[in-house]
Amino acid sequence: MKMKKKAIFMISVAALAWLTACKDDGTESSSAAHDPSSPVTVDFFMPDSGRIREKVIIKGENFGNDLSKVEVYFVDALTERAATVIGVDNNTIYCLAPRQLDGKNAVKVVVHGKEVTAATRFGYTVAENVSTISGSASSTGLVDGTLATAKFSYIHGIAAIGNESVLVFQRDNASVRLVSVPDNAVVTVHNGFQAAGPAVTEDKTRVYAAGWNSPHVVYAYTKAAGWAPTRVGQLGTQFSGRIRGLALDANEEWLYFCDANGQFARFEIATQRVEMLNANTGAATSDGNYIIYNPFDGYFYAACANKFGIYKISPDGTEVIPYAGFNGAAVVNGYVDECAFAQPNGLALDEDGNIFVCDGFNAYVIRKISVINNYVSIVAGAINVAGQVDGNPMDARFNYPYDIANDGEGNYWIAEGWGCAVRRYAVE
Repeated sequence: MKMKKKAIFMISVAALAWLTACKDDGTESSSAAHDPSSPVTVDFFMPDSGRIREKVIIKGENFGNDLSKVEVYFVDALTERAATVIGVDNNTIYCLAPRQLDGKNAVKVVVHGKEVTAATRFGYTVAENVSTISGSASSTGLVDGTLATAKFSYIHGIAAIGNESVLVFQRDNASVRLVSVPDNAVVTVHNGFQAAGPAVTEDKTRVYAAGWNSPHVVYAYTKAAGWAPTRVGQLGTQFSGRIRGLALDANEEWLYFCDANGQFARFEIATQRVEMLNANTGAATSDGNYIIYNPFDGYFYAACANKFGIYKISPDGTEVIPYAGFNGAAVVNGYVDECAFAQPNGLALDEDGNIFVCDGFNAYVIRKISVINNYVSIVAGAINVAGQVDGNPMDARFNYPYDIANDGEGNYWIAEGWGCAVRRYAVE
């Protein structure tokens, strides 16, 4: 037993030395080339469990020496996820584990088009944490400064713009604020503008927001301009009800919205043309609907707080489907046709198609609609217990979570209303 442990230790030391030396530049190593007439085999990998970016060593035969011809996938219950391959020497592959679903996941190696799956599985553990980035209900206002000293008023919109940074939209002391973790700073970029759920381009270099009240002026905030506002146009006075959110379509040419009267329409960014798609969706609510676009099925999803549910709307507005909830004001987990929401507000989509929902007043929790089985569950917070508590998601407390944004790096940024704070729910 001692000899076996010593051998494993020596392999680990050698592997770490390789990981330090290897380069992710696609160049070939000095080891033997792949033999197309021989099979590719996987003997074992180590470690047998871990988290995102875990250094994994795969031992086997006939991997070759061309990094560009080697792929590794970790296959969970939903899909296969590509690992970052950082080295190969014919008998050994060095890679970094990708983000996966929790559980025992298969490891698949592809070399020059030949596939082989390891006999054992990799145990992936999801690490989750809730933290406060800036702000507090005990100290409110419109004060810029460091993350620790800045003050916010009631927030009801948030946009994730990458590099651990967000734009937040304040309802009270109406303004748009830039929150940057790397710079340890909060800066007001637009004073006097009251908006809510923004729309963000795929590359996270441009954010659009519409004024909450008529005539709903539309502004663009761009990275190139330091996130300063540029007036784009207006949605118009025909939308007399409040507008809570915008969503870009797949081509990022139109902004879609559903106002408080249930009117579903779109705004062409290039021409400022407004097109009514459905004047009576039934999604009438006092303050307008948060809305997102789901590229996985091509539909828009609108959270209707007053009806305690989420609608699924086709891009042309002809289909309006009660998707989840609509079973009275409550917090009930279950399948989409059985569950209940107390007050569904901001929505966010993850890379797999799961929908995250801020369930606000009388709920104070973050909900998740699973793409695997259409089941709605609580992922953070406690039912009807308001507060500002960080840590394990189920022990965390939120003070009126209003809007949520996914930065694509496992972070869900949450704008709190009464909490007057920016929170982060991190999933690794």
